[in-house]
Amino acid sequence: MIESKATDYDTAIHSVARIFPQLAVQPLKVKQTAEEIRIKAGAPIIIRSGSENSILQTIATQSRIEECIAAFCRNSVHAYEKDIAGGFITLKGGHRAGICGTAVYSGGSIRNIKNISSVNIRIARQHTGTADSLAGLFEGLHASHGLLIAGKPLSGKTTVLRDLCRQLGGRYRISLIDERDEIAAVYDGVPTLDVGLMTDVFSGYQKDDGILRALRSMSPDYVFMDELGADSQRIIQLANCGVGLVMTAHADSIDKLCENRQIRLLCDCGAVEHIAFIDNHRITAVTSVDAVCRKYAECCV
Repeated sequence: MIESKATDYDTAIHSVARIFPQLAVQPLKVKQTAEEIRIKAGAPIIIRSGSENSILQTIATQSRIEECIAAFCRNSVHAYEKDIAGGFITLKGGHRAGICGTAVYSGGSIRNIKNISSVNIRIARQHTGTADSLAGLFEGLHASHGLLIAGKPLSGKTTVLRDLCRQLGGRYRISLIDERDEIAAVYDGVPTLDVGLMTDVFSGYQKDDGILRALRSMSPDYVFMDELGADSQRIIQLANCGVGLVMTAHADSIDKLCENRQIRLLCDCGAVEHIAFIDNHRITAVTSVDAVCRKYAECCV
């Protein structure tokens, strides 16, 4: 388990501390290791730290959750309708409040969420140095043109991606497509987490739109983005333009990667040259795409 500063926790709960005062008086160890604060109507508040849960005596009510949403939105819920429809609100310090309730659809897409019954405050941490062993892939004449960071959910992929973006952003032009504001954590137009001196952040852009605009306007050496989701042809366009790609994907083994058709396509077109596997915020293995292709060929025999 990675510890963070207690001030990360205090910043994350700042807007709701008056609503739930018990959150502010937790022991230092809890503040340093807390990952999530789960608030559900009719249930006790739970502070999750790795595999451990601290169950508070405070029972959340529907009205208190409504107060939380108003506090997250700085008493201007209407201005945050798009964020609410997307399922989360970015808080000061880069922390995020995920929300769950009743979806309101219009034209085939979610336009709003009403009767919000659960809130999950995810505490953002910036850990420098987690990508040190990957930075060398991008040095010299044979610098990698594409890296896929793979791991299970909550394995630390985004943490490593952010740190690599910070490191490479000091010497390369980086375009960061931060669709869900998880990487740079833009708040009031300014990144609250360090993603590199020469990194331009496309905050809230869908991946296809962000890639297209990055190519047209920012002349990046590399495009960074979290999780698969861009159209394969758009990524092939990146590769054909000589722009490198760094992204993440859910997979914890070469076998799982081989099962993903889109990942195989990225490997085949040259958009990805290396794959790093992550577990518990640590890099467990780095392999070349050639190894993946050989494994896939073996599976097809």
